[in-house]
Parts: sequence; C-alpha cells; structure tokens
Amino acid sequence: MVLDTNTNEQRLYGGKQCDMAPKGENPEQPFHRDDVLSLAISADRSTVITGESGKWPAVHVWDAVTCEKKCQFNLEKTARGVAALSLSPCGRYAATVDLSNDHKVTIYNIERQKQLLVMNGAQDRILDVDWSKRADDLRFATVSAKSVTFWHPADVTKRLKQPGVLGRQNAACAFTSLVFDEEGWCYTGGDNGQI
Repeated sequence: MVLDTNTNEQRLYGGKQCDMAPKGENPEQPFHRDDVLSLAISADRSTVITGESGKWPAVHVWDAVTCEKKCQFNLEKTARGVAALSLSPCGRYAATVDLSNDHKVTIYNIERQKQLLVMNGAQDRILDVDWSKRADDLRFATVSAKSVTFWHPADVTKRLKQPGVLGRQNAACAFTSLVFDEEGWCYTGGDNGQI
C-alpha cells in the first residue's frame, strides 16, 4: 500500500479481487497470493521489494510511484516464506532469506531477472539482512539470535561468508536486527536494548 500524504489517497500494489484458488497453483501472479512477511525500500524511495509466505513464496520488486511490478522471483517450494530481504544500494541486487530448515540466503540480479547464488545461511532462524551502504561495496550481512555473518558475493578468493567476532559482553545477548551505514560499518541491535 502506498499513501500520498498530501491527498491522503492510498494505492495498492497488485490489488485486485480474484477468484479463490489453491495457493500452490499458478505462482506467477502480478500480486501477492499470501501474507507479506518482509518489506524493504530503496534509498531513493522509488523501488519496493516485498516477500510473502506460502507454498511457493514470491518476492516482488515494484515501483513505489506507479505500484507496477518490475519483476518477480519465486523461491523453492521448501522455503515456506521470505523471512527477510534487502535491496543493494545500486538497486541491481536483492538478498533474501527464507524460512526453510537451512535458512537459505539467495541473491538475485533484478535487472537480468536471474538468481545468482543460493547458500545455507545459519542453523538458527535469520532475522534480518542488510547490504553495505558504502559506494561500490557489494557486502551484506545476516543476523540470527546467536550470530552475525558477513557475506562477500563478489570476493575473488571465493570466501563467500565469514562469521562475525563477538566479545564477551555480547555472548549472552540475542541479536534482533542489523544495519549498515554509508562508510560500511555494520551495527547490530540486541534484545538487551544495546547497539
């Protein structure tokens, strides 16, 4: 839903009335067929990416002004839903984390509408994902309650992921979120209220 605060008018992405059908049929639709679990907005606020739950969970990338679909990616049947997602600052890539037992991390090229990478994420459910906001930096990070993992999909040494190093103070803290700044520093938030 997009709200114009000047006119107080709302528009829905893909909103339309349709006949009831099994959710597993025809997963390629111009709208979400199940509950939306995750949402991210580009830095310039022109693009929105949303992920849903369901038998064939879909990720929709759409225009925030016109509410028209730019592209759609469907996750594997075992995914069960999109737990978290993020757009790269350049707007070319999307990172998603699913709700499967392996908590798979997937990278999509939005312009080419192609899946680039799928890897198992963490043993625990991944709660958040975010790209580095530093210019020309394609690193991103994921966070679960007990760990932070840094991903380097463009690393020529093929070290795609590295675990974050935690101090003793953070050993008992459960992480809930993370975000990068424009200089490439990553900040995590914990259930103890500390950053």
